[in-house]
Amino acid sequence: MDILIQQILNGLSIASVITLIAVGVTLIFGLTGIINFAHGEFLMVGSIVTWLAVQAGLGFFVALMLAVMAVGVMGFVLERGLFRFTLTRPTNGFIVSLGLIVVLQHIVIFFYDPNQKSIPRPLTGIWDIGGVRIASVRVMVILVTIAVVALTIAMVTHSRYGRALRAAVDDRDTAALMGIPVRRYITGVFVLGSALAGLGGALLIALFPITPFTGGTMVMKGFAVALIGGLGNLTGAVVAGLILGIVEGFSAGYGFSAWTDAYSFALMILVLLFRPNGLFGGTSGPKMA
Repeated sequence: MDILIQQILNGLSIASVITLIAVGVTLIFGLTGIINFAHGEFLMVGSIVTWLAVQAGLGFFVALMLAVMAVGVMGFVLERGLFRFTLTRPTNGFIVSLGLIVVLQHIVIFFYDPNQKSIPRPLTGIWDIGGVRIASVRVMVILVTIAVVALTIAMVTHSRYGRALRAAVDDRDTAALMGIPVRRYITGVFVLGSALAGLGGALLIALFPITPFTGGTMVMKGFAVALIGGLGNLTGAVVAGLILGIVEGFSAGYGFSAWTDAYSFALMILVLLFRPNGLFGGTSGPKMA
């Protein structure tokens, strides 16, 4: 039982990073209808920025903030320079995102080579609670994710900005006629979703070494989480991330760690067979909460 609890906590720390991807995917899809498969590369860039900042002698939390800002700025530039021209054709946006995967990977390889990169763990303590050994860095990853996701949901559901955002999701044209600057909101959502990916990248490299190809695996799980919860449903993405963490913890705890990815995607397939719109329902012009 001690091992199982420990593995579930380990699974939740990885699921936290995946949830940040899923929330970013859901935010962007909710307002644009674009499925951004390059979101994993945004996470990878966040990891690289964190690695560069730590290599330069900056502390981890300063590096984390730099990663969030850098990837947020990258999201702004790519939305303004590329995705804005695909809003009327979301399929084109999907194709653009596939191209970005290759471009971003090769840029990183060109400047920083394809080898693994890692940083010293920002927290090295191990807590022994009732026989369960918990790495403090994993607890930090979980707590940071909870705080950021809770803040994001509160912003979307309770703030004036969030109400206008949900109005734009429901009907872009009507929202624009009511004076809501929909185009600026689209840019803002891209920046926010990208910043969350940058945060996920910083947290990921605090746990594991990364390569220029790390984003591919992570984004697939991120989409699995988004689909399980209901693509476009923000609350569903969070709950599905929790479920994924528990599933991965169980699989590792009972000696089936090699099958962890298979269990995650099998769960996605089962959910979509019986609930095609996900556990909490998704739409083609998705709900934000």
